[in-house]
Amino acid sequence: MKIIFYIFTIFPLKWTFFMWDAAFRAVPLTIIRLLPPFRVTKKNLTIAFPGLAEHELDLLAKESFKETLKSFYETLYTWSRSSKKIIQETKKINNRFLFNNPEQESGLIIFALHNRSIDFMLRWISSQRSHTSLYKKIKLKPIDKFVKKFRQEGNCKMVETGIGGVKTILNSLEKNQMTCMASDQVPANGLGVYSTFFGHECYSFSLAPKLARKSNKQILMSYLSYEKDIGHIINFKKPNKEIYENNGVDVMNEEMEREIKKSPTEYSWEYKKFRKLSQEPKSIYKS
Repeated sequence: MKIIFYIFTIFPLKWTFFMWDAAFRAVPLTIIRLLPPFRVTKKNLTIAFPGLAEHELDLLAKESFKETLKSFYETLYTWSRSSKKIIQETKKINNRFLFNNPEQESGLIIFALHNRSIDFMLRWISSQRSHTSLYKKIKLKPIDKFVKKFRQEGNCKMVETGIGGVKTILNSLEKNQMTCMASDQVPANGLGVYSTFFGHECYSFSLAPKLARKSNKQILMSYLSYEKDIGHIINFKKPNKEIYENNGVDVMNEEMEREIKKSPTEYSWEYKKFRKLSQEPKSIYKS
């Protein structure tokens, strides 16, 4: 399977992105509107940015959908390349001193958001330091087996989301190790709380702030971004210290929302983030 992904992503990242940009300029919006991921993307952007006009939402959704396809290519590229290659493709680390801080040797929690390919970023993190990460099982067993094996290459131990996985994460923090988890998707019942995200009370993943409060370990936010003149950039940010308080999930969502707004097209809006709202008994995606 790794060979298949390699063949599929044989072209360099920068050259592929150039081709995607050219292709999307030629494809009419009327055709892109027919694709289900585009419709979800536009629905999410309509919710997140209610002040935009219809034509502005269309253009933003088209650009976001294009970036989603690029991030999919990034992920397949990452799955079929060595850690050394991903390190070479990572052109800049913002606030690297936070990640390398000697204080982190006493344990570190990283919560990530799905800006571009999260696997690209985790591959770089795994190349730098061992860690334990939460993992949501993929329904297709062959893909699940491959992805889990890939993610555990190097210095990463994957544990499934659930009570057992949380216990393993706690044990790793007690041993002053690092743990990483994506914190911007809708968790299973019992693993989250309702918290404001882009003006809506969304069911939100609460584990990272809870772990920080319980263990008193350092916590950082991390995400991937891309600039044409530079390339891939990994960003680290220290969240507001109130993340250690009882309203930690609110603080986490505020931090993620602030970073997403800096470059909204790079975020994975094709995911149904708003499917579980406190004031909406039915899924808004059915309308």
